[in-house]
Amino acid sequence: MISYLDAGTGSMIVTAIAGGVAGIGVAFKMGMARLRSRVTGKPQPDHDSDEPESGSAHD
Repeated sequence: MISYLDAGTGSMIVTAIAGGVAGIGVAFKMGMARLRSRVTGKPQPDHDSDEPESGSAHD
């Protein structure tokens, strides 16, 4: 029996593939940053915080 794929199913497949590619890209970028910090000996920048680094209006 031949399966039928409607537009919604096709869209879901394309979205899953795009999400996977984006996830691989982010993992590669983070891995390269980690490798670069080990090679150069410099610590990785901490960008997890929502606070501004400098020039805060709440001084």
